[in-house]
Amino acid sequence: MASDPQKSMYMVKFLFADASFLEESFAADVTVNDAKQKLISIWPAGKDPISSPDDVRMIYAGKVLENTKSFQDYKVPLGSKVNMHLQPRMFVKAENVPPPDKPMEQTRCCTIL
Repeated sequence: MASDPQKSMYMVKFLFADASFLEESFAADVTVNDAKQKLISIWPAGKDPISSPDDVRMIYAGKVLENTKSFQDYKVPLGSKVNMHLQPRMFVKAENVPPPDKPMEQTRCCTIL
């Protein structure tokens, strides 16, 4: 009897904060870094681009997944669809942030009730 190939795969639905999602399946021996690399290759055109696995956080069961660990380490179930959250890092361009023109002054405040 042949085993069902879907039972030996991780089927993951990745959710973004704006309620959009990506669905992808992964081999049983996948690491978090490998999964992030695959996500980078299919990243939606409408989203801010990411260039490396360190630019996105993958969250499962309330835990931020470490790049060096595998899905098995986090006890992600094989063969059933699971939801994970993606959180791309927000970058602030240095040229958009104005430098402070003067040092902050110390102020004192007193509240009398």
